Amino acid sequence: MTELSRTFLGLLSEQLSDLIEQQSAEVFRRAGLVIPVKSASLLGAIASRGPVSISDLVRALNRSHQLIQQKMPKLLALGLVTRRPDPQDQRAVLIEITDKGREQLALLDGLARAFDRAYAEMEGEAGPVFEGIGRAIEALKARPLIDRMEI
Repeated sequence: MTELSRTFLGLLSEQLSDLIEQQSAEVFRRAGLVIPVKSASLLGAIASRGPVSISDLVRALNRSHQLIQQKMPKLLALGLVTRRPDPQDQRAVLIEITDKGREQLALLDGLARAFDRAYAEMEGEAGPVFEGIGRAIEALKARPLIDRMEI
């Protein structure tokens, strides 16, 4: 890998995210999962919250409305979720997990221990990545880069 300065930490973290997505996609495929890797947490949030609006998912996952909205067509096409009008607010739509979606999440839950072991092994070689990333996120939320720089 090319030597990068800390200026490009975002690029490095993006490369890690891409690598995890690619390798997880192979695990998902072999396990019979059709859930898109980057939509697994979204499907889990839908399952745990029952019929839920996009706005509620945005708040629950701390992701943009646009990003959540972009993932819905694929989940619908795969038959993992359904959508229906909100009886309380005709402008809103409720998203609900299907039986197929629940079956897929059960398969994913069955892989949790294997993922945990694989990441623990990787962290044995690379150091505590999970905790380090979490601490970095919290540090930047508490004090953004602009406040840390003399410009």
